[in-house]
Amino acid sequence: MASVGNAAGMSTTSAGTNPFLEGNMAPVDVETTAVDLQITGTLPAELCGRYLRNGPNPVTPPDPATYHWFMGTGMVHGIALRDGRAEWYRNRWVRSTEVAEVLGETPPPNPWPADHMSFSANTNVIGFAGRTLALVEGGAPPIELDDELSTVTVSNLDGSLPYSFSAHPKLDAATGELHVMAYYWGWGNRVQYLVVGTDGRVRTTRDIDLPGSPMIHDTAITERYAVVFDLPVLFDMEAAMSGTGFPYRWFNEHEPRIGLVPRDDGPCAGDDIAWFTIDPCYIFHPLNAYDDVDANGAPIVVLDAVRHPKMFSSERRGPNEGRPRLDRWTLNLATGHVDNTTLDDHPQEFPRIREDLVGRRHRYGYTAGLASGVSQDTLC
Repeated sequence: MASVGNAAGMSTTSAGTNPFLEGNMAPVDVETTAVDLQITGTLPAELCGRYLRNGPNPVTPPDPATYHWFMGTGMVHGIALRDGRAEWYRNRWVRSTEVAEVLGETPPPNPWPADHMSFSANTNVIGFAGRTLALVEGGAPPIELDDELSTVTVSNLDGSLPYSFSAHPKLDAATGELHVMAYYWGWGNRVQYLVVGTDGRVRTTRDIDLPGSPMIHDTAITERYAVVFDLPVLFDMEAAMSGTGFPYRWFNEHEPRIGLVPRDDGPCAGDDIAWFTIDPCYIFHPLNAYDDVDANGAPIVVLDAVRHPKMFSSERRGPNEGRPRLDRWTLNLATGHVDNTTLDDHPQEFPRIREDLVGRRHRYGYTAGLASGVSQDTLC
């Protein structure tokens, strides 16, 4: 086993009074490699490949007074499985220019102009079109990793990416394409819907004008639509200019809406965006969405998602306001009516379904149960 600390040889775990720097949220501050891992029990031989996860782990000691959980340096962890063996575990900080400088390394190749927003992707990691991509939102591009999690390059998807990407693109198993809802504060009041083809290049781009500049963490798709969440967490210029905190917060006056954007490969391609006003809330992660019809044969979209009552209003350092619950919204395209019901009111987050059912009717979903607020979580 080998480990590498940061360049200053300091622990990055300086918690102070910030709940997002202690307990389960405490950062990992070393890079580790372990091979031929000891196994208790039996690993099915059919499990073959890498299990990867990404998350924020500050590479330099943060200020507990202003540190926001979403702002930490990306670190990808992985376990490689083959033939009933665990071949290796390793974790690596995702290199950006700034991270490489802290670690005393040469920065990774970066095809973007020097003034392009680029920081260590810290939210998600996916495999697509033969690449491993660490992802983040808010204006930064993906960062490509190799099979052993070392940073290869800051990516522009072979020159096809206009600017920003997303933390959570949705893969349509039927077409093999990614659907992306990207945002960046520098665009003003608009977001960008992208479709990435099976060759790993962006093939469709659509700009969507909005009344504000929302933080859009995720999206959902159906066979006909992509979903845009226009919710009351918006860019805060005052916070951004101060440089001392997270530049998005809750705005009570912003009307919360869900938009259905026609897919260019669907039966309603070319139709206008359908907007539905909903009760105030914030959605990080949908479980799934799908097309259906009501009892009268009218087209509807069913959306299941984890609903937070508020976000970044009283707690500006991370998600910890109220009980997140699993809700269902039924959006009627004929009448514009929205029906909202609660499927499960236990605190929960990170919903998933079987990947080949994304955008199609599902029967089961899976979430991580929270013993209390997100910042004090005990997964069960």
